[in-house]
Amino acid sequence: MLEKAFHWLTGCVRFQVKGDAARLFNIAAKSGLALWGFSKEGELPAAWARPRDYRKLRRVCRRCNTRTWLLKKRGLPFQTRRFWRRKGLVLGCFAGIALYFFLSGFVWNVTVTGAERLTEAQILEAAQEAGVFVGAAQKSFRPKRAALSMLEQVKELSWVSVNTNGCFVEIALKESQEKPEVVDDEKLSNIVATREGKVIAMEAHHGRPEVELGETVQEGQLLISGLYPEKVDPYSPPPGTPMTTYGSARGSVVAETYREFTVRVSESRTEREPTGKKQVNRSLTLFGFRIPLGFNIIPQEECRLFTERFAFSALDAELPLVFEQDIYEYLGDSKRRLSEAEQKESALLKLREAQRAALPSGARIVTEKLEYVFSQGECILLAKCRCEEEIGREQPVIVE
Repeated sequence: MLEKAFHWLTGCVRFQVKGDAARLFNIAAKSGLALWGFSKEGELPAAWARPRDYRKLRRVCRRCNTRTWLLKKRGLPFQTRRFWRRKGLVLGCFAGIALYFFLSGFVWNVTVTGAERLTEAQILEAAQEAGVFVGAAQKSFRPKRAALSMLEQVKELSWVSVNTNGCFVEIALKESQEKPEVVDDEKLSNIVATREGKVIAMEAHHGRPEVELGETVQEGQLLISGLYPEKVDPYSPPPGTPMTTYGSARGSVVAETYREFTVRVSESRTEREPTGKKQVNRSLTLFGFRIPLGFNIIPQEECRLFTERFAFSALDAELPLVFEQDIYEYLGDSKRRLSEAEQKESALLKLREAQRAALPSGARIVTEKLEYVFSQGECILLAKCRCEEEIGREQPVIVE
């Protein structure tokens, strides 16, 4: 086994002899030439020899009046010589190995896991400030330091871990819970009505209710009292000094209210529409560096921008090579007359915006009566609504 390995490392050749082979082999042995593997190849004898010993056989062949020719070449020297003849292939192999080790020192992809309320764009922006981004050198950042930096930047995070797996980085996080509202029970306050309505639901968490279900209340009327004396039992002897309760009134009062909304929409509208002219900018992003593919021009006029992004991937892993195409559509003013259906649709959309702005959070519209009026180039929409909404508002009590 060791002999075969030695012959492969030093190289060996297989040759045939025509003529007096026995005399050739004897003279070669006396001359110190190493030959082995004697056998017949067809009708002529053959043997193995080292390349340098085979070259020395030429003088012996002239003395013995014999001829030799090669049959096989084996071993490392002959294989390496074959590759050296193809210098482009050799250089390509070395360049590929060097490029592999060079690119392995950069971040190829960054993924985010655990985000619920926060968007991935917010996390990646904070990670970039901490030095974690596609194309960043892995030696330039420390995972623990980057995680601490992200915790300082994004206050909504309670825990962050930056994990590396070769050229890929995973940002695992957990969002913090919203802090409950701190209520100062020592502050004296009442809950009063913000508008008139009919009480349909009431919960008094702290304080005494001053109205009943089904009762109609006016704006500013006391609903839940945070400062009230103890009710005296008519069947018990009256106390010497009635006990008075002080504190902050807390609770919820839902009432059925009536609201009217009026919105106006013009019969003509000026819109920004595409003119048909486009500007397309193509680029290639490699490790975060954007390489323009041509003379990219950013229009100065008002445009609508669409971005098409194609990320190259291999083995289900996204590579740091992205082809992007930005399409700019030029816009121009276009004035047109709206049909009655379009005017109604536009007025209804404007009404919904006005209702969202006026109604408190959690309110809902129970019934709604809409009336459209077309007059003097306008569409006027009048809405009469029955709503269910929270009407309680905390009002501080000032004691002098």
